Amino acid sequence: MKHSSLRDSERIAVFDLPADLEATFVRRPNRFLALFEKDGRLLEAHVHDPGRLPDLLLPGKKILLKYCPGPKRRTSWSLLAGEACGHWVFANSGYHRRLSEKMLSLLGEELFPGLKSFVAEPRLGNTRLDYLFEMEEGPPVYVEIKGCTWAKGACALFPDAPTTRGQRHLRHLLELKEKGFKALLWVLCFRKEASCFRPAHEIDPEFARLLEEAVEKGVEVKVSKLCYDGKKIYLHGELPLCRKL
Repeated sequence: MKHSSLRDSERIAVFDLPADLEATFVRRPNRFLALFEKDGRLLEAHVHDPGRLPDLLLPGKKILLKYCPGPKRRTSWSLLAGEACGHWVFANSGYHRRLSEKMLSLLGEELFPGLKSFVAEPRLGNTRLDYLFEMEEGPPVYVEIKGCTWAKGACALFPDAPTTRGQRHLRHLLELKEKGFKALLWVLCFRKEASCFRPAHEIDPEFARLLEEAVEKGVEVKVSKLCYDGKKIYLHGELPLCRKL
């Protein structure tokens, strides 16, 4: 696949998502629930991110929330973002599909030169992938998406918790590549300060090993750098892989 024609210096609004509330994080009783404080009241919010969010969900830190009431919901609030390094870090994987589809609709050809059309959630045997890209030339491309919310210094890292699901997705991309298909891992990175991306060996060495193998065998990795200001998500170009994966 050809390189993106977008300049890294460009800042392009790609998704409108205004937060409804800024509050103070208190604690995370379980994977799906966060407690937060606002005006002296202790309230609950749904956490739609499987990671640990180690530098975002710390007691006393500011968070952004969306009001999402519903008869089947335990809480009317959903976590949108946490604060790190002086900026908001978007941390709600429930929006990844809508965000990526909007990016493809607005900037598909610029992001992926030669892209003709795309299909969401295509089935291949018993497996459902995130996308199938039909290209102007050559075979289609099977795509898996991951969201990156963690960084150390200028290095963006994934995952921030062991992920057997992520390992399974990489193995499937490797299988597709070995069968002669094109395969792509598309990382949506929400760390404004990041200048490169690598797998987090220290958290999930097997995921890191699989990603290194995938890169060696020709699975493509694209890292889109995205920033959130509490109202909109912006595309800020691409991140390269760090020199040492």
